[in-house]
Amino acid sequence: MKVKIDTSRCVGCGLCAETLPQLFVMGAFHAQVRRRTLTPQEEPLVAQIAEDCPSRSILFEEDEVLSLARGSASDRNNEADHNENEG
Repeated sequence: MKVKIDTSRCVGCGLCAETLPQLFVMGAFHAQVRRRTLTPQEEPLVAQIAEDCPSRSILFEEDEVLSLARGSASDRNNEADHNENEG
């Protein structure tokens, strides 16, 4: 999973940088991400930081490979459901 900051929403409170300085740093006007890709161990903590963020500016993205794989699997399931309904 990847994390990013919506700089148009960030108010620069510093909560993320205080809580997880190895991942977030404060810039001149808003927080910045030092490293976008999260480790599995970081994911729950970053999710909590995102929930506590007053401006809700911490956003998550799934890795593209995982998203494509999941999309393909759901497409196959939909095709199988469709074929069952036909016959």
